[in-house]
Amino acid sequence: MKGLGASAPSVLRSAALSLMPGLALVFCAGLAAASFDLAEADRLYFHRHQGSSLEDSIALLEKGLQGAPDQPELLWRLGRSLLRLGERRGAKAEKLADYTRAEALLKRAVALAPRDPQAHYWYGIAMGRRGQVRGILRSLFLVGPLRREMRAVIELDPAHGGAHHVLGQMLMDIPAVAGGSKKQGVRELERAAELEPDYSPHFTALAEAYLAVGEKAKAKAALEHIAAIRSPADPGEYDENVQEARDLLKRLEE
Repeated sequence: MKGLGASAPSVLRSAALSLMPGLALVFCAGLAAASFDLAEADRLYFHRHQGSSLEDSIALLEKGLQGAPDQPELLWRLGRSLLRLGERRGAKAEKLADYTRAEALLKRAVALAPRDPQAHYWYGIAMGRRGQVRGILRSLFLVGPLRREMRAVIELDPAHGGAHHVLGQMLMDIPAVAGGSKKQGVRELERAAELEPDYSPHFTALAEAYLAVGEKAKAKAALEHIAAIRSPADPGEYDENVQEARDLLKRLEE
């Protein structure tokens, strides 16, 4: 090669050898990620209502990250499971610890995969959960970042009902002076239900939103829809949502 002189072959060999350790690490990380069973991690997560499935999903993902610490697919899934674990905790400090760890993992996932809507979505959820534990008035500063993450999700995946759900719930919950609007909140929750008709949590939230604006008949229809779902998008939440719907329908009929 012109310009390298007589020592070109030895120079190239030396350069290749110097790169081998780094290339080997990248290659091994890729193999670890490729061999990890994402389907099993998802199966455990979506059946988290059964036995120790949630804890097993966390253990599986933590083991996978030991071999591939920079894999966003593992990071956001672990963050997702830790958020669910935090929801089960009784003590505020324990909840906050799980949510804070999840948020750090999910922030890293977003940095590694800025075009992954799931990373953005669960990062936003983590911020919201931490805000709930801290109290709404202490966490209004999270409204802007949370809205930004959900809008990023919708830009990357327009059919992501979860992002519309989060925006809708936020608009329902925060004061009007901070940008809240029950009317707009209902519209966002309606969009979530339209996009994902088999995801039962959309309909419990939509029913409560309808009741908040005096739409009792629409609330009843949303609750009745839950019992008609045959293949729940998230079996881990479905049974609880069915019971919530029954309880609320009973109160509406009294």
